Amino acid sequence: MASEAGAELRARLAAAGAVLGVPVETDDGNEWAIEDGALRVGLGWYALRGHPAAEAVALALLHLWEGPRAARLAPARARRRDSVVASRPELAPLFDVVIRVQSARELLQAMPGLRGPLGAALARSLPSDLAPLPRHLQWVTILLTRGMGLPDPRGEADPLVVAELAAVLAAGEPAGTPTGAALRRVLAPDSSRPALQRAERALVLLLPPYERLLAADLRARGLDASGDGLGSGEQAEPGIDGMEGAPAAGDDAAPGAEADLSEGTADASAEEQERARAGEGQERAEGADLFAAEQAGFVERMLETPLPGAGAFWEAALAAELEAGRDDDAGAREPSEAAGGGGLSGATALVEYRARAAELAPAVDRMREVWASVIAERLDRRPALSRRPRPEGEELAGEALPAALAQARAGIARPDAYRSRVLAPRRAERAGSTDYVFVVDRSASMQGRIAAAASDAMIVLLESLAAVERDIDFAERSAGTTLELDVRTALIVFDAEAHIVKPLSRGLSDAVRRELDAAIRSPQGSTNDGAALATAGAALGIGAPAAHDDGGVARTRMVFLISDGGSNDPVAAARELRALRQSGVRVIGCGIGTDDLRQRFAPDGLRIDDPAQLATTLSELIAAEVAPGARVRR
Repeated sequence: MASEAGAELRARLAAAGAVLGVPVETDDGNEWAIEDGALRVGLGWYALRGHPAAEAVALALLHLWEGPRAARLAPARARRRDSVVASRPELAPLFDVVIRVQSARELLQAMPGLRGPLGAALARSLPSDLAPLPRHLQWVTILLTRGMGLPDPRGEADPLVVAELAAVLAAGEPAGTPTGAALRRVLAPDSSRPALQRAERALVLLLPPYERLLAADLRARGLDASGDGLGSGEQAEPGIDGMEGAPAAGDDAAPGAEADLSEGTADASAEEQERARAGEGQERAEGADLFAAEQAGFVERMLETPLPGAGAFWEAALAAELEAGRDDDAGAREPSEAAGGGGLSGATALVEYRARAAELAPAVDRMREVWASVIAERLDRRPALSRRPRPEGEELAGEALPAALAQARAGIARPDAYRSRVLAPRRAERAGSTDYVFVVDRSASMQGRIAAAASDAMIVLLESLAAVERDIDFAERSAGTTLELDVRTALIVFDAEAHIVKPLSRGLSDAVRRELDAAIRSPQGSTNDGAALATAGAALGIGAPAAHDDGGVARTRMVFLISDGGSNDPVAAARELRALRQSGVRVIGCGIGTDDLRQRFAPDGLRIDDPAQLATTLSELIAAEVAPGARVRR
């Protein structure tokens, strides 16, 4: 690529990044990479594939649009794609082509001047001949060309593909309506629907024929389309879990699509069975490997993107932006490690977590204000005598006289024999350093508003206490002293068993942020609060000879158990509660809409009738412990 064209390309990509809100840097390499929250684009990636400057700009814009931008604005679609493809990788070509066409159409709606170079760039990636491709990949290729208004590649499509395409083009359309309206509708931009819903609308129309063609290809290779080969696993009927309620391709278009598509393949079934017999003698494992390699090569050639994943940029950028993401990870292990390797499923994306934390930021700040008074008390200086003896001062240092005498005999004219008046930090009566263990019920009854309130309360408390730890560090560095304050937190959820989401540690890692909401909002099983209290005791090191950490700092230890009441084994729960309290741990039971915990955890049991007040109530309890008389603003 000529230097002048390369300079223009760099400038255009930087401008494009500014428009999309993605900081873009360019070099002549062949890789895209994420560095310090910015996206480095290797222009050689496009040169290797034969794209001139205009095509490279258009294609790079598409990559930015369907990658970093979509991960920020449409995280649900990216997660749905990844979760489905993780269990059914054979669906990757269809998912990717639907997302690519929808993204490209959105980009062209915003920047219509890219239509020519973007079409040329996409056409360059198409296979030169359609005929050698398996039927389901022929289908994906045709969807890309039809969706983008490009000419179909040369070579005749398989009759089954032709039949399926004719059925889709005619799906649900009344007589006299131009063919293909349903296909155009599901692939066109639609600002009234979220990205996930648009993708699901397209899949309602396009997935059934894809799966029929995929099954035909598998049978032709001698593979079992029901699950032994690359088929759809345990699922006998076409479809994707979670899409049963997806909107139709069009409010008036798709209800008849299934019937039309089924009719479109009936005539070809006999010929298809003959073709399938031809592959019956192949070794199944070798056929599966060949099939998978062929499909992967197709995706890489036609639908390849330079980034490792749709969400990679924003995952890395958010990790850098969240100041706790770097400093706070040191004291926290991955949740899967803490839970014995199993972990909890459904981790919440950082993008969604950050948005929720932003809404709850005022509550986080109110908790930090309480601790600010504790920090200020520790920083408050009062008149005192210096610790070290000096050559002059207000009082003679009696314990320093032997050393002063030795200095005088050694010829030192002014020995260190006096203490002077200085301003020293005020010693607080309370320890201040505290371990907080939050134990949250997620049994089958903890749903709806209660689960949402518990999740919000944990975001407020874990984020505020992690911020308090940073505030303490900053105050110590600024004052050049040690405040003897330290805060550690743990989060445990429980149903029939207890699971550690965050082990007792300082700060808050992004791994826990991803895990937190999904861990709490996964109602299942029964209420084994005895096991939960035992796990809390183990986290606090109950049974150790002294309640001190390695630095010898005296600690207060508090456990908060949040539940809507009930217990599998009240006797076991009472035993664990008694063991904790005998070890000096204050255990507070917070019953949401129930008197059960107020009675069982008395005198530290309480009832909260409004779930929305959970975060405030817990914050006030903590404030009363660390700063008596302080109030949490509402």
